[in-house]
Parts: sequence; structure tokens; C-alpha cells
Amino acid sequence: MDKANFTSIVFGEILYDCFPDRTCLGGASLNFAWNLRQLGFPVAMVSAVGRDELGQQARGFLRRADIDQQWVADRPEPTGTVDVLLDDGQPSYTICTGVAWDCIETKPALDQPPDLIYYGTAAQRSPANRPGLEHLLAAKPRHRLFDVNLRKDCYTPQTVLFGLEAATIVKLNDEEWEAVRDIAAVAAPADLITRYALDCLAITFGGDGAQLHIPGASFAARPAPASVVDAVGAGDAFSGVLAASALLGTDPQQALDLACAAGASAVQHRGAHCPLPESVKAAFA
Repeated sequence: MDKANFTSIVFGEILYDCFPDRTCLGGASLNFAWNLRQLGFPVAMVSAVGRDELGQQARGFLRRADIDQQWVADRPEPTGTVDVLLDDGQPSYTICTGVAWDCIETKPALDQPPDLIYYGTAAQRSPANRPGLEHLLAAKPRHRLFDVNLRKDCYTPQTVLFGLEAATIVKLNDEEWEAVRDIAAVAAPADLITRYALDCLAITFGGDGAQLHIPGASFAARPAPASVVDAVGAGDAFSGVLAASALLGTDPQQALDLACAAGASAVQHRGAHCPLPESVKAAFA
């Protein structure tokens, strides 16, 4: 099937990661959109930026990346920023509040359901954002990817449960799995799949690879060891490839192998917007 016929909508944050020595455009939602677009799938974002220099820079990036920004609003609040500290390449975040992406009030007029919607927890921290997300989910897209991405002060048990209830695909890391397991009161991945009628659940383990669970089966992959330069955006690369595989109906083991390869490549580069490996791109050519 022609990839150009798929429609994917990404709901969430556009922000700048502020490291001690540099400032980089990021946000899990934007990073995901960047990776899915690299694979040739049309992507539209539903978000907001400020009427400031950072907002203009973000719009320039979206244009160059060919990510549809018709539903990215201009807001009087500043464009979002995050203070990032790295410890052996692993990031910790302090996320600023009262910013543009706390006011995602756009409700896109959709002629037909999109093939995929992506959402997380961070953009749910503001009650103003919930109606827009609910509007998109009500369109009943075939794939609803909940990329959990738990960040301090940006989620509640209620937003996690809402995300699970709406999802067909859930992706999280091992630490997030421990938290979600407690919130959802389940013992094992299979229990979460059954409880929420998921198509698949992906759990990442950093350098130890990842697991992909589907009803009745589980798969594992472990990429070759990689020198970690910067882990920011590695999970988003994984998610982008996972979404592409879902859209095309890729074999689960191959989907997991490709997603792990994308994540392993991302940690070897500085910043979240690095090119995907040619071997991964070739699988979706």
C-alpha cells in the first residue's frame, strides 16, 4: 500500500530541550513525528507554540521536515522549554509550566478517521488540552499509540488510565512499566493486554533491548552494544518505527528488531533529530 495514503496525527508537546551547553528542539511528540516522517509517512501535528523566536524556529523545522503544521496554534504563552541534565548519557528533565503546549485547544475537522493517532501523558497535564485529545480519539483511528513517557509532575494515575483505556498500542520503558503495572493493578504484560484489549505492548530496556507483547505471544530483541552519546530521543525513534510497522502490518519480530535498531542508532548521536539507519529506512521503502 502507498505510504502516502496513510494519515497520522500526533497530539502533544513542541518544546526546546535546554542542556547546560546547548538548546535543541524536541519534545517526545515532535520527535516521534520526525521519525515517522523520515520513513515516508505523512504526519500532522496538533500542538501549540509561542509567538516568539523559539516558536518561529520550531515552525521552520516543521516546514523543512515536511510535517503538517496546519493544526499547530500560535499562543501568547512562551514556547515550551525543558531543562535537561545528562548523567552518563541518561537524561533527567525539569519541564516548565504555563507554556504554549499547555493550551492545545485545536479540534481538527476530519473528513475521515486517521489511520493513527499518537499521544502521551505530558500534554494531558493541562485540563485545557483534554477536549482536543478526546475529539481526536472519538474519530476512532485504527491505531491509537499511547507513548507513556512519564515525567515528574506531568501525569496522574487518572491520565495514565485514560491513556490506557483509549489505546490499541502502548509503549513504555522498564521503569514506566513498573509504575503503570501498579496504577493499572496488573501483574504481567499479558494482563494489561487483556484488560485494555491492546493490539500490542512494547517495553524497552535501554541497552538490554526490548520486548513486544501481543495477544497470545511475546517477542524479544537485543541490539548490538552501542556507545551512548545522548539517549534523548532514542525512545521516540523506537516509537516512530513501531508505528510505521503497525501501519504496514509488519511481522512482530521484524517490527521489534527494526525499532530496536532505530533506538540503538539514536543513542550514538547528539540530539533527538538524527537520521534513522539506512537499513531501517530500506525496510519501509
